[in-house]
Amino acid sequence: MRGLVYPSFWVSAAIASLVIFVQITLDLPRQWEPIALIFSVALIPYNLDRIADTYLQKIPDSQAQAYFRQGWGWLVLGGAAIAFAVLLYRANPSVRWVSLGVLVPLVYGLPLVPAWGRKDRQWWRLKDIPASKAWIVSGTITYALMAVPLAYANASFTLSAGVTTFFLLIFVGTNSHLFDVRDLESDRQAGVLTLPRLLGVDRHRQFWFALNGLALVAVAWGWTRSLAVPSPAIALSCLGVNLLTLRLIQPNTPRDVYSILVDGYLFLPSLIVGLNR
Repeated sequence: MRGLVYPSFWVSAAIASLVIFVQITLDLPRQWEPIALIFSVALIPYNLDRIADTYLQKIPDSQAQAYFRQGWGWLVLGGAAIAFAVLLYRANPSVRWVSLGVLVPLVYGLPLVPAWGRKDRQWWRLKDIPASKAWIVSGTITYALMAVPLAYANASFTLSAGVTTFFLLIFVGTNSHLFDVRDLESDRQAGVLTLPRLLGVDRHRQFWFALNGLALVAVAWGWTRSLAVPSPAIALSCLGVNLLTLRLIQPNTPRDVYSILVDGYLFLPSLIVGLNR
């Protein structure tokens, strides 16, 4: 846990692995640089947010709380920032432009806007906007997974890329919102109004069942048009895992299950395309 999960190496590697899926699906050059860039840039907001949470919204896991209070998060954050800067310096101008999108997750957990008239909190964070917390995370991840490989390859955004983007948004979005189920009590205590808090756990589950069905319809339409979209093996497996996890996961599910298994199933698309090649 201290070596892979707390510093977010595990989840960042899972996210970065999706670049391989995007490259193969859209027939882009197999480049290692976008994988490394997304891995390094994913480490930055995750660690920055956890560091901020140790002071603004106590982490329910006491060992994780202690880990970041001892300063280990700053060490990982510094190394990731250096790696990101080096990769960005070596990249072409298009990559530098699309990388401006990383500014959103860098600041989404930081207190930025004064909350006038509030006694319990003096500043608002972006993730304090109702139901925005996991959407900011999943939207930014999806943007990076598509924009960075396309920019490295100097490729345009096609209809195939659009359908694949929607599939990724639902796949990653379901995964991200599951963590709002885990953090239900912590978010309630901190006053963060997430989607599960707005809808309730059952309606939240039904909402994502519907969106996963819509993603399958979109990809199936791509199959009928011979577009370069996720294959049936990938689409059915990934959306099936989403639905199964939505059905089984509860607020009292052990945090290690979330940190290892729920984050870990993001490796699935690239694992499937690797086995099928």
